[in-house]
Order: sequence, then C-alpha cells, then structure tokens
Amino acid sequence: MEEKHREISALAVATKIAHVIHTRGTRAFWAEVFPWLMNLSRSDAISLIYIGHRTLQLREGTLSAEIAAYLAEWESQWLTRGHEGDTHTLSGPAMIIHEHRTSDGQHVIHFPLQAEGRSLGSLALIYTRSEHVEHARHPTVQALIRAFGHLAYIQDLLQYSQERLEQVSLFYQIGQSLASSLDLGRVLRETIELTTVILDAEAATLFLLDEEKNELIFAIPTGEKQDILREFRIPVGQGLAGWVVQTGQSVLVNDVQSDPRFLRQVDSQTGFTTRNVVCVPLQYQGRITGALETINKRGAVGFTEEDLQWLTTLATQAAIAIENARLYESLRQERDKIIAVQEEVRHRLARALHDGPAQKLARLLLDIDYARKLLNKHPESIPTILDEMEDTIRRTNREIRQLLFELRPVILETRGLVAALQMYIERWQESENIACYLEARDFPADLDTKAAGIIFSILQEAFNNIRKHAQAQTVWVRLQRNDGQLEIEVEDDGKGFDVERILASYDERNSLGLLNMQEQAKLLDGGLTIVSPSPRLGKGTLVKLRVPYKRVRKS
Repeated sequence: MEEKHREISALAVATKIAHVIHTRGTRAFWAEVFPWLMNLSRSDAISLIYIGHRTLQLREGTLSAEIAAYLAEWESQWLTRGHEGDTHTLSGPAMIIHEHRTSDGQHVIHFPLQAEGRSLGSLALIYTRSEHVEHARHPTVQALIRAFGHLAYIQDLLQYSQERLEQVSLFYQIGQSLASSLDLGRVLRETIELTTVILDAEAATLFLLDEEKNELIFAIPTGEKQDILREFRIPVGQGLAGWVVQTGQSVLVNDVQSDPRFLRQVDSQTGFTTRNVVCVPLQYQGRITGALETINKRGAVGFTEEDLQWLTTLATQAAIAIENARLYESLRQERDKIIAVQEEVRHRLARALHDGPAQKLARLLLDIDYARKLLNKHPESIPTILDEMEDTIRRTNREIRQLLFELRPVILETRGLVAALQMYIERWQESENIACYLEARDFPADLDTKAAGIIFSILQEAFNNIRKHAQAQTVWVRLQRNDGQLEIEVEDDGKGFDVERILASYDERNSLGLLNMQEQAKLLDGGLTIVSPSPRLGKGTLVKLRVPYKRVRKS
C-alpha cells in the first residue's frame, strides 16, 4: 500500500474474523481482537468501554498518565449517561466520533460501537507518533471496528441467553429441591443457604409474618446471636423488611446507613454490621407471607438489579414451598390432635363403662349367685333381692343409654340442636343433681347436621368440666342469634379456675379438653372464649362460643 493506506490482505481479514467468531464470551472476544487490531492500525494501545448486558472496560498497551486520566474521564461519561459531550467529528458520517490530542503530541481516536441502532460504547486507538494516526482512517480498519461492534453484540447476546438458560435450569432444580421437602424447617434453612450462595452474600434472613400480631419474626436465625434474633420481632412497617412487607415492593440499598428505613436496632443487639441489603416480599396467591433479605454482597460493587431479579425468582419458589410445608405441618398437627382426642374419648368411655355399667353388672352377677343360695334356705328373701336387682338393671340401662346419647344423639339429626340439648340437660340433671336452665332465643333450627354435632360436642366438654372440677350448684345455657352470629354460652356458679395457667400447662397435664373445644370451634370458623370467674356472677366460669350463622346453616 502507499504510506497513507497500505494493503490489508482480504484473506487474512476473513480468516481472522472466522476465528474470532468462535470465541466464547464478550471479554474473550475483545481479548482476541485487540492485538490484531493494534497491528493493523499501527496503534500503540487500545481502550474499550462496552455497555451491553454487562459493562466491560478493557485496555491493552502502555498508556501515559495523562492519557489514562483522560480515558477514565471519557469512559465515566458513558457509564453515567452515555456519550453526550462535545465531539470533534473529523469527517462527517465517518466512523471517527472524537479525536483528542495531548500536550506532548499523542493522539486518541474514538470510534463508536453500534448494533441494531443501539449505542454500545466506544473503542479508542492511542498513538504516540502522529505519523501513524492516518492508519486509523483506513477503510478496512474502520469497517473492521464496525463489524467487531456487531460481532461483540451478538457474542454478548448469546452469552446472556446462555446464562438465562442456565438460570432457568438452576431455578428449576432449586424449585424441585424445595418442593420435594415438606419439612418446614428444612425448607427455611435451604432457602437461606441458597440465597447466600447464589447472591454471594455474607448472610440472609427469612422473615415470616405473624398476621395476628402484625409482626415479622426471624425464621431459622443463625450465628452467635441466634437466641437474641429468635425472640426479636419487627413490627410491619419498621425497617427495610417491614417496609417491604407493608408495601409489597422490593428494595435494593447499597448504603443502608444513609437510608432512613434501616433499623439499626438489630445491628446494635447482634454486633453485625450491615452495609448493603436487597429484600423482596414472599407472596403466595397474592397474599404477603413474609420477606427474604440478603445482606452484605461480597466485594466492593454491591448488589445489582440482576441480584434483585434472582432473589425475586427465588422468593417465588420459596413462598410456594413454605406454604406447602406449612399446610402439611398443619395437617400433621391436626391429625395428631384428632388421634389424641380419639384416644381420650376411648379412655373416657372405658372409664365410664368401668365405673358405671361394668361394676353394676358385676354386682348383678353376685346378686344372682346369692339368690340361688337363698332360694332353698330363705325363699322369703328372694323378692327383696329381685327388687334390688331390678333397680340396678334400670339404673344401668339409663347410664348406658346416656352414654350412647352422648356418643351420637339421634335426636340431634331428627329434631335439631335445641331439642338434643334439652334432652341432654334433663338426663344430666338426673345423674349429677345440679340445677340446669336452658334459654334459646331466636335460635335457628336449620343448622347443618355436622356443624350441630360439633357445637353439641363442645357443650358436652363444657358439661364434663363442670361435673369433674366446678363443684357448681347451678348451670345456665343460653343460645341466641345476634347480627349474623350464633352465640352459645355455658355458665356455672362453681369455684372457677385459672384459665391461663391451665392452658399453659396442657402438655404436662396430658389433658386436651379445653384445647379440643378451641380446635372444634376453629373448624366452624368460630371463636371460643373462656372467662373465670364469670363477669356476671363474680365466681364460676363462663364459656362463650361465637359461630358465623352462614357457616353452619344447612345449604
């Protein structure tokens, strides 16, 4: 070529392009291109600022301090707002967008990198000798830079697509792993471990929402201060996690100390120093159930929007797995309670049969044997013995019928709850010798049979407690409908008891009576209140059941 434009072999260009096309990754692509481009353009150094799916800054060759400072300022403009400064266009539509000349005669020629109408940054050729600057204007060099911009964009797009495919595959595996476990503790631990590994963070915290108290609780706290965190609760609306749960929005803060939402109390109590945070809500079927928070990204960069996307996807998987584990745990606990209640009913029935009908039947056998012995010697005594036996049989028959009635009163299905209670109270008064009054006002008769059975069972338990513990003289039962609610009360004038202490010691007492009443009330979406002493009497106990009428009405 002439000194101005020497020949560049078309075969060499084609061969080189064919080679770099197969380079994997944007960084590796430019690392392959730089030495060859420097040779073709006779430049002494190259500097690149590439802004695609990831920002890339690369340099090759020796730079003076003045050139290095200038390039740093130039590239910072691209990082903050793109290149918008004054440019000196050398040849109108030509590839060169800007030329800079230093005081000692060095030249920096900037070329735009573009693809599909997008500006991707710029590539700069640096010359220490002015006689080589003209090589930057060689048509082939400029065409190659233009082509490299397109190829880099394709490489970047392919790399990004591959990473997204790998992410989808990874999240599928994560979802399979989380969904395969119905152990709530394991799901919570694995979620925290996966979060710290995937986001390369120092710690992660999973908060679960206590809807009754409107507070966030630390789930599976770790570290030396885990006992403190286990007892630590955050009101919804306080701290970054509380803000996330209250608003339903995610948050990414790389300088938490300057964020007014940051709750410093946790750091002060644990000794942990929080630098940056990314936090997303846990949502299941549109309902917020907690928050997943990742703390202190390793390195100096801080969390990115990509980290936020990762955490959001992980939180979606985790929320489903947590809810499934919770439902399974709830079903397992309900099963255990049912088994325990059934076992208690069996024991109670066995005790009732043993203490009542079984002993009376044994006495009848003894009376029959005694009557046989008196038949020949003292026949005049037989009528008295038969009368006693008849009385015993009648009482035994009454006790057995009462037991059968308590197990499943047929009248409950044929005539309803009020009639069943009337019969139950009549028989209960006879056996216990305690006055009992029933008052039913505007109480509906169209109750679902199963629901009526549950209400009847709750009242039975209340009467059993009165019989065993209250030492009462009088019992009042009141039933009424009030503003769409069924209100049922059982009140006695006995000695009463410490409700909180009894409920707190249920595990030690191995008794499930009151707990069973509360659980049965929940089955009807109702609430059970137990107050002792009764507010009206100043003694005894008041048991009050409230049930939505529409929940128990026969459909």
